[in-house]
This record gives sequence, structure tokens and C-alpha cells, in this order.
Amino acid sequence: MSDQTTGRIPSQDAQALSGGPGGPGNTPGPERSPLELLVEVHTRLVDTISGFEKITEKATPEYRPVAEDFLEMHRRHEAELAAQLASMGHEPQADGSIFGTVNRAVVAVRSWFEDVSDNVMDRVKQGERHLIEAYDAARESRQSIDTNAILMRHSAEIDAMMEKHEA
Repeated sequence: MSDQTTGRIPSQDAQALSGGPGGPGNTPGPERSPLELLVEVHTRLVDTISGFEKITEKATPEYRPVAEDFLEMHRRHEAELAAQLASMGHEPQADGSIFGTVNRAVVAVRSWFEDVSDNVMDRVKQGERHLIEAYDAARESRQSIDTNAILMRHSAEIDAMMEKHEA
């Protein structure tokens, strides 16, 4: 795998090992089951809710309704997806991932130095894209018709919310 003369990994192989030019997770790895992908969507939703709870807490009065709109939508989505997972015999996790904890900490630290207002819309957009990627991956797997309908509706609602608030 390494170049005989330099001992370095050729760039193409290095990209494959690191997840490709777009970063880890952008190259195909071991195929994940539809259930695992659905659980990933739920985990990202829990993380997103955690972030929006902190954003709402720290938001300026003008931005708070925007944050509350996103938070309410994601809470609805999480509850519906948790019910779907439960109907499939899977107990949804309420904790999320380390990403959610880090996200809350970042919002809290930033709020010490600046208001949480329109200047966080870039981070909101990034977070929503991260969530949509999980929805897309789950939809592209072999989900049931009912599950796919939920995933498609949630994605459309996220897109509409981002457009409404120009995220």
C-alpha cells in the first residue's frame, strides 16, 4: 500500500483511508442496515434538538422565534421517528451522541462573546445539512413504504423551514 521508495501512502489511497476528499464518511464503507441508518437519523435529531435547546436559551429576542420554530419541528420529527423505531422493535436512545454535547458547549461558549442571532444561521444551515444527509442515506436504503414516507416528509419540512428562515 505504501510507495516502496518513500514509504508514504499514495494520495489516492490516503484519500480512501481518510474518507475521501470530502472527509470521513463520504466513501462507501461496510453497508449499514436500514435500521442502523434510521437509528442514525434519530441520533442526529436528538443532537439537533439539544443544540436548538441551547440556541433558544441564548438567542436574542429577534432570533428566538426562529430557533423555536426549528426546535418545535425537530421535536415533532424525533417523536414520530422514535415511535416508528419502537414499532420496529428498537428502543430509541434519548441521549444522542457526543456531537450533541459538543454542539451545546459551542453554543454556550459563543454566547459568552456574542449574541445568538442571525450570525448563527451558517451553523444552523450546516447542522441541517448534516441531518438531511442522514435522512437521505436512510431513504436510499431498503426502508418500508411507511418509513420512507416519514423520511421524505421530514426532509421536505426541513427544506421548507430552511427556506422560510433563509438558512
